[in-house]
Amino acid sequence: MTAQAIKKVNAGGLLPLDRWISYRFGLIATRIGAIAAPTYKARHKLSTPAWRALAVIARFEPLSAAGLSEHTRLDPSKVSRAIETLVGRDLLTRDKDPSDQRRAVLRLTSQGRATYVEIAATAVRLEAEMTATLSAAERKILWSALEKIDAQVSKYRASR
Repeated sequence: MTAQAIKKVNAGGLLPLDRWISYRFGLIATRIGAIAAPTYKARHKLSTPAWRALAVIARFEPLSAAGLSEHTRLDPSKVSRAIETLVGRDLLTRDKDPSDQRRAVLRLTSQGRATYVEIAATAVRLEAEMTATLSAAERKILWSALEKIDAQVSKYRASR
């Protein structure tokens, strides 16, 4: 939000909702998710949290349930249901951590990896289509801006 926008809000004016970064990020993510959903919902019968869990585990495995929750920002009940779904569909293994028997270690099975690769290929193609109107320079600026915003969010969260 610009200094001028903050001044306007402080003076009793309203900032239009579509100028809020969090609103726009959420809206765009929801719209893209709705376009991608048939791939993981219809073909693979996965919910959005289950697909997100599968993708995060593919990137960061081995993970604990707590690690999965941290990376996905999903609440523990959704993480638990996603894990149960993925284990039940033989897409994920859940084994005891040899160094801490209270902790489970989550890893993709070969079927889970194949499912991830198929869905991720669709997601990558969709992202390319969504950013096709941006020049290479604009894509670079977009990623740089996202990295900076993400760093600020992390810094803010750490200070609370």
